[in-house]
Parts: sequence; structure tokens; C-alpha cells
Amino acid sequence: MSIKIAGRMDAFPEYIFSRLAKVVAETEKTTGRRVLSFGAGSPDIVPSGMYLSELQKYVRESDAHLYPGYRGIPEFDSALIDWYKRRFSVELTRENVLPLLGAKDGLAHIPLALADVGDEVLVPDPGYPGFAGPSLLYGLTVVPYSLRQESGFLPDITELEELVTPRTRYMWLNFPSNPTGAALTLDELRPFVEFAKRHAIIILYDNAYSEITFDGFVAPSILQIPGSEEVALEIGSFSKTYSFAGYRMGWVAGNADIVSALQKVKSQTDSGMSLPLQRLGAFALTHKDDAWHSAMIESYKGRRDTIAAKLKKLGLIFEIPRGSLYLWAKIPDSAANAEDFCMQLLREKQVLLTPGSAYGKNGERYVRASVCVNTDRIDEYL
Repeated sequence: MSIKIAGRMDAFPEYIFSRLAKVVAETEKTTGRRVLSFGAGSPDIVPSGMYLSELQKYVRESDAHLYPGYRGIPEFDSALIDWYKRRFSVELTRENVLPLLGAKDGLAHIPLALADVGDEVLVPDPGYPGFAGPSLLYGLTVVPYSLRQESGFLPDITELEELVTPRTRYMWLNFPSNPTGAALTLDELRPFVEFAKRHAIIILYDNAYSEITFDGFVAPSILQIPGSEEVALEIGSFSKTYSFAGYRMGWVAGNADIVSALQKVKSQTDSGMSLPLQRLGAFALTHKDDAWHSAMIESYKGRRDTIAAKLKKLGLIFEIPRGSLYLWAKIPDSAANAEDFCMQLLREKQVLLTPGSAYGKNGERYVRASVCVNTDRIDEYL
């Protein structure tokens, strides 16, 4: 019997890190040497002991095993609302927030709430593949906009004006950026809110790296801009800020109508974030471990600088980023393309970088290096 696979599966490639994991496994088998991977941005720093102790307590509570419901519990919502007020001076209500099973949960389900088959979405190029993949899965038309080195990898409003059409439903913005590490100030964000209002489209603002910044830079929230509540939804994550990546904890905040529509979609696809994790999230948002967070940032910064020095010796060209967990580097002119450059490096030195082509056409001559890597043995490889 021949199994028929849905035609939509041809609309997008295999997820980049799923594909690279197979290549790494084959390389390690062939060479007998463990690959030093600068691929996936998976935080490896152990969470604060204060948070782990609380999680152990929450797991043992008498209702921990129960269905949590389809919205946030009051404790979680209140903690998130208070955090936005303290961190960004933004006033929210419970209608403006919703917990997610990781930020990627939001990326996967928001398109179902905002667009129909044939509608258009503006996505950054280069940009996180999770912005385009679900849209293609649901039959939307993905329209890339360019992030170029000469403009600091920031969007060009003039280009956006040329790309937007009556079919455009929303656009993705992501700063600090994955993969480029570029960051926007609050003033630099304002024109995009005005653009969205002019064209009656939604901005989906991925702010997963708002608390992973360096050298004095402080990332803003798009919700700080007056009037943004009309057109913006912000996605937040516990993964990077608290090293909770494997727990799958995130949130959306912003336009109440979109939050309500997303909650309706999610009521069909999951049963909410577990009670222990919601309580952990509430505790973390209201009890910041400053010493642990500062040590984490210093560790990432030190790794960033160590890795940067090694990448320069490979002939890569880049700017030191103000945020996120990545170095976005241009390959030497002598290299054919990013894929070939990465595969040659993997074969010869058992070092993995992510080819920039995975993030869009404009990434074909770039590579991404994650700084979520133990660099103690980097001298043995580079």
C-alpha cells in the first residue's frame, strides 16, 4: 500500500537543525570525533537554583496533574502584567496576555488566527525560519523583505511600501534578531507601527531576546509605542531569559482581539501550559535572580568574544552584536556559497556553523554561529 502524504509538505523544506543533526551524526561516525557545533541556539546554562527549587515544589502540589485550562491562571497573568509595567512601563490587562507552550507555539498558531489561504505575510530575509514555515503550511503567500549589511540589517520602510498589498495581513519583526543579532531602539521601531497603521496590517514582534543584550544596550518592547495596541502583538519567551528552553514556556502580549482569536485556535490544539510551569513562570517574573542573570550574560559575552576571535581567523567578516545569541558572519569571497563553506569546515575541522541560506536568499553568503556553546576546548578545533 502506498501512503499519500499531504501536498502541503512540499511547500517548505525540512527544518534546518533537523537536517544538520543528520549530517553531524554521519560526520561523527565517519571521523570518530565529536563535532563542535555552533548550530542551534539552545541555552546550556543551568537555570537558577532558586527557580529549580520552586519548580520541585510546584510539581508536588495536589493539583499539579490537572488540566490547567485554556487561559493563564490569575497568578501567571498578574505576574506578566506586573513585569511589563516594571520593565517597559506598559499597562496591560488579562485580556492582553496569554501563555504559550514556548514562543514557537505562537509562531505556529498565530497565522491560523490572522490569515486565510492566499493571504500574504511579510517576513524578514534573512530571518528565523519559524516565521515563514507555518505560513507556507497553511497556504499563505510569504513575501520576503530584505535585511542588508549596508543598512545594519534593519528593514527599509521604502521597500516595505513597495511590497505591501491589499492581501497583506501581517508582518514579522524580530529584534534583537535571530540570526543577525541586529537590535532596534524604541525610536527606530516607531516608523513600523505607523506603517502598520497606514496599511491596516498587524505587526508580530518576536521579542524573545529582549533580556539577552550586551554592552549597555537595553532592548525595548514594541508595546511602549503609543497606539501600538491597535496593530501589534509581542511574543516573549522564558527560554533564553531564564534558560527554561526545554520547559516550553512563552507568552503573547498586546492586541486583545488577536489574543482572543489565538486562544480560540489553541483551544483546539492543546490544553494549556501545565500548572507547575505557569507557577514557575509567575515566580520567575516576580523574583529575578540578578546575580544569576548577570553571570549568564557575562558568560555569553565571553563566549561571543572568544568565538568571534576564532571566526576572524577563518576569514569571516561581521559586527559584534548588541543582542541575541548569535554571530552573523559573511563568508570569504573565495567560498562558493555558505552551504559549501559550512560542509567543508565540518569535514576538515569537525566544526559546524549554520549556513545562512537556511534563513533566506539574502543569507547565501553568510553563516550563523551560536554562542550557546562551551568553548573550553575550542582551541583543539580552531
